[in-house]
Amino acid sequence: MKSTLHISKNSIDKCIEKILINEKIDGSIIGPTVYSMNCFAPIYEHFNKNQLPIIVPKYPLFYSNIEKLKFPTSGQRFLVFGGGSLIDFVKVCAQRDKIYLTVLLSSISNDGFSSSFSSLKADEMSYNQSYPSKAPQSVYACLPLLNKHMPHKFWISALGELLSKLNVWEDLKVDKKVKEFDQTPFYQIERFINKYTKRNENSLIEIIKQLYSFSLLMKNDSSWCSRSEHEFEKLYAADSDMSHGKLVLMGALVAMKIRCIYKLPDLYEQLLYYCRKLEITLELKQGFDTIIESNTYKRMKKLSSVRPERFGLWNIVDSTTVDWKMIIKEIIKEL
Repeated sequence: MKSTLHISKNSIDKCIEKILINEKIDGSIIGPTVYSMNCFAPIYEHFNKNQLPIIVPKYPLFYSNIEKLKFPTSGQRFLVFGGGSLIDFVKVCAQRDKIYLTVLLSSISNDGFSSSFSSLKADEMSYNQSYPSKAPQSVYACLPLLNKHMPHKFWISALGELLSKLNVWEDLKVDKKVKEFDQTPFYQIERFINKYTKRNENSLIEIIKQLYSFSLLMKNDSSWCSRSEHEFEKLYAADSDMSHGKLVLMGALVAMKIRCIYKLPDLYEQLLYYCRKLEITLELKQGFDTIIESNTYKRMKKLSSVRPERFGLWNIVDSTTVDWKMIIKEIIKEL
């Protein structure tokens, strides 16, 4: 079933009141970070007044921990309020226990909030893997909440997630298993960037809609939205404080640069222009500088072995043959 997106300009208090009435919520799952934020206060008051349970998972959100979250009665509807990892984790548990979900976005840092699969680590030592899960029936974006409480880091992440789709687009075009696909969401990226001036309510609404449209493409797995740029993210996510969206955009820049060097069809110059237009080049340079300074650019030799079953650039170009230090330095110079 396709999730329904609701974008509200009402206050957090009014938005929660509407959710409780319209969705007939039986309880909530709240991320530990947002639980301690001021924006949670009106949510707590409504749930407390209606004597509805609030569950705050305080364990790593790995697939190996899904037995720690069990819903007592099938057919109930729970509100999920937290980040992407929490949403993905709860979606898996909802599939198992036959629970309905309503999501209230605490940020817009990634595009998986409406999909019918989840991306989770199996355990502490593994990369993210895809698991079947239950898509939420409704997704609410409360604009006052996101405008006031979402850190700039997650705004950068949302922009990065969106721009990284240009690399996915290139990978899909050369995947022989992909015959036809809906390219509309990819074409919409340029329209968003051309209209973009700064972070404001209009651009927030537009990027929510764009990420939602990509989320709906992921019916069974992430192959329509995650290709060679995500292999880069997987190599650095475990020990980096950089957001998911920032890492996948860095991965997209790396992939596009390699395409350019190997004279494959590429959008490298266009991607550089978009990064400048969105004023996110400083954050990207800092990310690449960190990789150079820590000597972790050597990890990129592994790109071709991270996820070979997911066709992309690293099936065409052997990552072990690339001078990655030189590539990263050139990208920094060109940003």
